[in-house]
Amino acid sequence: MELFNILFASLALSIFPQGTNDMTAAVMAAVDKVRANGGGRIVFAPGDYHFRSPQKKNWYVSNHRNPMPREVFLPITNIGNAVFESKRAEFIFHGGGLGFALVDCGNVTLRGISFDYSRPYNTEWRLVGLENGEPVLETDPEIFPFAVKEGMLYNDGECWHGKETLAFLFDAQTHQLISVGHFGGGCERISERRIRLKFQSSKWRYSRPLRPGTIYVTRCTYRPNPAVLLYRAHSTLFEDVIVRASGGMGIIAQRCSGVTIRGTGSAKSRSAGAMARKGSGRVTSMQADATHFSNCKGLITVENCYFEGMVDDAINVHSTCLKIEKVISSDRLLCRYMHHESFGFETFLPGERLRFIRVESFEPGMETVVKDVKWHDPTLVELTLAEPVPAQYKAGDAVENALWQPSVVFSRNVVSLSTPRATLFTTPGRVVCESNLFDRVGGQPIHLSGDAADWYESGACRDVTIRGNVFKECFTQYKGGRRGLITVNPNIKDIGSQKERYHRNILVEGNTFDCGDIPLVWAWSVSNFVWRANTVRRPSGAKTEPFIFEHSDDIRLKHTGMNTKKGK
Repeated sequence: MELFNILFASLALSIFPQGTNDMTAAVMAAVDKVRANGGGRIVFAPGDYHFRSPQKKNWYVSNHRNPMPREVFLPITNIGNAVFESKRAEFIFHGGGLGFALVDCGNVTLRGISFDYSRPYNTEWRLVGLENGEPVLETDPEIFPFAVKEGMLYNDGECWHGKETLAFLFDAQTHQLISVGHFGGGCERISERRIRLKFQSSKWRYSRPLRPGTIYVTRCTYRPNPAVLLYRAHSTLFEDVIVRASGGMGIIAQRCSGVTIRGTGSAKSRSAGAMARKGSGRVTSMQADATHFSNCKGLITVENCYFEGMVDDAINVHSTCLKIEKVISSDRLLCRYMHHESFGFETFLPGERLRFIRVESFEPGMETVVKDVKWHDPTLVELTLAEPVPAQYKAGDAVENALWQPSVVFSRNVVSLSTPRATLFTTPGRVVCESNLFDRVGGQPIHLSGDAADWYESGACRDVTIRGNVFKECFTQYKGGRRGLITVNPNIKDIGSQKERYHRNILVEGNTFDCGDIPLVWAWSVSNFVWRANTVRRPSGAKTEPFIFEHSDDIRLKHTGMNTKKGK
């Protein structure tokens, strides 16, 4: 197999930037040659490559709005043993479409390439001051074109417009999140560069004082496309790849096996990950998660990456469970995709294993084999099973794929100035979260979830190691409730009826927590949780309980390492 790959990789094609001209045809022609050859290398000389001619594709993407047909700038399909490499090429997409897609591909490497959009989906403003309590904001309309129509604020993009209703506020010097909320979109245009939001600033809570220069990032809640999509791809490597901006996720992989995203240097070298382009005039990067893995299997590795300024997670790993709409017969189920942003992709194929889930207690149950899959529409699928449906499962319960559940290594990364979380793991495969720096994350740095009532994202954790990480001034937006620096909170309707805890076997050791007056761990429905040999520095006089466990058992807190630091 190695000799086979070398022979096909002997094809090497070079591409050079052509100013601001559209490079779509040149790149897709090179892709055609690699596909016909059975493999090869496409080498991009350093520089900016502009893409302006998207194709129409009917691909459904998990956790996105799915406009159909969707526009895709570089739809790369059915290739293998291919390398896309550069010493620093910047791919710049003009419009709001999906940037780069690998669909039905295998053994593909991307190296030294960055992905950006000429106009991101958010707009960054600076606070000039308050007039009668209403924020007066200023931006550079060359970087962030905008419009005010009938008293409402809109982002103006290339071939798209977004009605702004949501704002994230960041400190002018540190870029730390200080507030977030909906402002309704109402505003008045004062000049070419300035607006006044029709919103009383005093209604929001701020973790730091509001002052001139505070950065307001306004956006709509619509997220149509990721920058990069992997779909039915196996053995994919991203090396020294950066995503600068996106209308949704940075890199999303669905129905994929074996994905590695890594930097060849340390995370602080900033050679890989998600961050705004230097000199772009931007502070934020992703409109959603930097990396996202939906219904994958095999090993997912993310290492030596720098993630900064996302408006969501650095990594999110989960599978999708479907609601049982109807038990048609003894061996047939009618199942529905329940979330309006997650449907149309394969959750089951014939020959794969199905696991039942009791929706009230969210307990995983019996497994069986799927014999046949029949689509009624993109949200409704009929499954024929190898065995009769057990009597205890009925309409309203859920099913998940028992095989497409990955293992994860998230190590030696820096996650800085993101919100609301840093990591979200929901998978029974082994999870290792090790030697990372979580620096001023607005929400919880580590979150284990699972539900069959909201996003319908499943994957009960069975083996989680959280080791050697540094948590530095995180969860600045803590407002009480069921949250901690490490949060474990599957969404369970009737936990009192639960006979088996949802998450289990969680080890937290050798970490350093430098934090405020917030819980270190808040968890429920957990079994076998071990805390040992961690170093903790909290404010003197802290009033919040450091460890909160509900409906959990076999909790062992060893050498809690509780020290205090002087409060401000």
